[in-house]
Amino acid sequence: MKNLKKRYLTTLFLLGISFLGMAQYERPRSSESNDSRKRNAFISIGSGIHYKYGLIGLGYGMMLNEQVLGELNVGIGGYGFKSGFTAIFNAGSNKKWRPSIGFSRASGSENQDLDVEVIYQLNNQNINAKIDLEPAYVLVPGFQRVILFRNGNNLAFDIGLAIALNNPGYSFSEKFVKINGNTINTYELEFSDLQKSTFELLRPSGLKLGMSFNFGL
Repeated sequence: MKNLKKRYLTTLFLLGISFLGMAQYERPRSSESNDSRKRNAFISIGSGIHYKYGLIGLGYGMMLNEQVLGELNVGIGGYGFKSGFTAIFNAGSNKKWRPSIGFSRASGSENQDLDVEVIYQLNNQNINAKIDLEPAYVLVPGFQRVILFRNGNNLAFDIGLAIALNNPGYSFSEKFVKINGNTINTYELEFSDLQKSTFELLRPSGLKLGMSFNFGL
């Protein structure tokens, strides 16, 4: 997991350097009204489900060429801090669906207080415990449609699928928990099937739906 994390951070850093290195691109402009509204860079704020911004986040996007928009995005979601990179194709057209592909890391959490259901001595018990959720790495293909405003800003709607690239684990943060006033070693406990399903639902994978407002620069 540590090696995967290092590879992710290195990949994101290199993508960022490459992304910024292309900042010299200037979209051709003409006297036509449609071209005059086009922008080369955007500051974005967005929200969604399994979205690149998480529940709420920010992005910085720039036209890498006439048709490809690259974006660095960060946010906070139900599975921790989210960061990643998204490429949007066909971005030179404002009246067509835009295919997109993104890659992100959701940090998970450590020492998070949760009410969980465990099996102890063959009985299901509801307890409060500190839980570690490992980071998740997600590939997100999809499509985007925009509503363009006259000042160059736009409203974007995204739909797609978040695909987990790993199987992040979950575990107790501490060696001991309290059950009915007794101190129990966590190696004696097992998460119930219902609790395991709940952890799996928390993972950032499934249908992606999102909306963002993009300020043209």
